[in-house]
Amino acid sequence: MFFSDTITYFAKIMYLLFNQQPIKMRIKYLLILMFLMVIGCKDKSINTQNENQNQGYSADLFKVTLRAVVKKDDDFCLLYTEDKSLNFVDGVWKNVEGSDNEETIEFLLPSGVFPTQIRLDLGKNIEQEDILIKSIKFEYSGKTREIKGPEIGVFFRADDSKCSYDSSTGILKAFIKNDKKLASLYPNEIILDSELPKLAK
Repeated sequence: MFFSDTITYFAKIMYLLFNQQPIKMRIKYLLILMFLMVIGCKDKSINTQNENQNQGYSADLFKVTLRAVVKKDDDFCLLYTEDKSLNFVDGVWKNVEGSDNEETIEFLLPSGVFPTQIRLDLGKNIEQEDILIKSIKFEYSGKTREIKGPEIGVFFRADDSKCSYDSSTGILKAFIKNDKKLASLYPNEIILDSELPKLAK
């Protein structure tokens, strides 16, 4: 509406500008014209920017937050399926900076994705020390489910071929195998299958 009004004023001013007006009046009308054009363009730019921001935002992103002590730099991966199977292909990688302090590691799944099963691959650095897992939190559409301590061992189990996990202490210990050090927590399928859908209700 504002931009169309600007065009109307433009036509009127152009008429006055070239209709035998004195020089001073022509300059005055020209300045008014420039002002209206700047305001109109600015208003249109702001509307476009807001539309772009709204298009890029989704309120329904599934987030998993891991609180842990990871001593060495590493790369973690959260893998997920949407068909209740353990055929993990899709995943989200996260670079983790080593620290002696507890840190928060967040995984944001793509828009529109709601996982039915989740696997956590916690590092591949062969020099990585034992990882202390403090909690795992699932968030979706304003709802939250956080698991701590022994409850983590109810939701997840260690891949015994790669690591061990003591849910009473939260210690994840990776094994060195074929010059590789990997650690994976697999889902206890029945538990995740029943608990994750509660976040969508």
